[in-house]
Amino acid sequence: MTRFRARVDGVLNSRWFYGLALIAILGLLVFSQFEFRDLDSRPVVDELDLGSLRGRDDLNVLFILIDTLRADRLGVNGYTRDVSPNLDELAAHGIRFTQHLAQSSWTKSSMASLWTGLYPGRTGIRRYMHALPSEAHVPAEIMRDEGFMTAGIWRNGWVAPTFGFDQGFEAYSRPMPTRLSRELRREHPAATVAGSDADLALAAVEFMRSMGKKERWFLYLHMMDVHQYLSDEESAIFGTNYSDLYDNAIHWTDRNIGSLLAEMGRLGLLDRTLIVITSDHGEAFKEHGFEGHAKDLYGEVTEVPFLIGLPVKLKEGLVVDARTSNVDVWPTVLDLLGLPGLFDPDGRSLLPLIQSAVSGADGKETPPQFAELDTGWGSPRAESSRIFAVTMDDHRGHVGETGEFELYDLASDRREQNDISGEKPELSALLKGRIEEYQIDSESPWQVEEVELDDMMLNQLRALGYQIE
Repeated sequence: MTRFRARVDGVLNSRWFYGLALIAILGLLVFSQFEFRDLDSRPVVDELDLGSLRGRDDLNVLFILIDTLRADRLGVNGYTRDVSPNLDELAAHGIRFTQHLAQSSWTKSSMASLWTGLYPGRTGIRRYMHALPSEAHVPAEIMRDEGFMTAGIWRNGWVAPTFGFDQGFEAYSRPMPTRLSRELRREHPAATVAGSDADLALAAVEFMRSMGKKERWFLYLHMMDVHQYLSDEESAIFGTNYSDLYDNAIHWTDRNIGSLLAEMGRLGLLDRTLIVITSDHGEAFKEHGFEGHAKDLYGEVTEVPFLIGLPVKLKEGLVVDARTSNVDVWPTVLDLLGLPGLFDPDGRSLLPLIQSAVSGADGKETPPQFAELDTGWGSPRAESSRIFAVTMDDHRGHVGETGEFELYDLASDRREQNDISGEKPELSALLKGRIEEYQIDSESPWQVEEVELDDMMLNQLRALGYQIE
């Protein structure tokens, strides 16, 4: 393990490598969606055999977290702009979940739920000083113990080792940032994180090359350029307002992912890697008066993509229309691989829903989905003030800071503009009761740790664009 850690850390922190990488970044990004297709040698199959995945002992896992990516901005989910051709291509021959929810609109709380399979009420990770304790049971630990080499490459300070997110990873590092070339520009007015996701993609390729085909690995990539509104001239094609710049960044990020997948094709890894893609939260553009995220729990900041790229290409991709959540992601992936599961998660494996999609059955009955945010997360002096959302069938209910309740019919009002709580008092009482039950049942299995952040760490977090007191 020590030798592996030294080898990977050497790749992620080598100055000579990143000096050469600066020259190579734009060259890497010339790959198009068609080159990804041309290099995709995965066997084409008519139907997914779920048992075949469990029977393989050579599958790697690539988990890509695209920070701040809302679901409705992908072409495969109906967006009219061609911002995501590579993600669309992957989904077209894999598994796509159409109604998927993050558990918070703030990264740290959302990621704690994603990794543990527990809702925020049970993780207890709700404020800026909170950290996952060592008692937390996370996928990297499971996969490490099952013989995977585990590595994480991240660019968001909220998932730094300071907050306990390195558990189970044998190597866990930021990529060394290169100076942005003139081709690259960061458009977020308050965010100043160094480097770009091109650094991360290049580090990922070097990691895969260093592993070869003899060692089984799990690699987590946390991409940040959508959060930063960063793009290059080739991707800056959708305009200049706030929402346009966001689309430009998605296009840039999609090209980075396409380049990474193309390199995996060259390395012969696509047919022996399970690729999992989701986000921690979305982004608002004044649908409810705010821009950004970490302020409320409406769909624009909680509805995120969830895609699974398979080691085979389905002639027609599977589409799961049932409501799912980020707490379901790792119970599902671990079940797909036949590995031990998380301890007592709130989420559940989605294999029955996937199997229903394979067989053409409905499979839409799902439990209520919850999201939560402590609006005082960024201030040590602010008292805890929690807001909640519950999504059940085609309705979503919100409980605000003072206990006010809102109800929306998502079938006819997807953007949650028409509060019908007064028109449907019985349904309102039912959903409000679900949130009250959630609060009562939210007992954490551990004592949440609190860390004291020094000025350097606080400034790194402020560089993300957040206002932290």
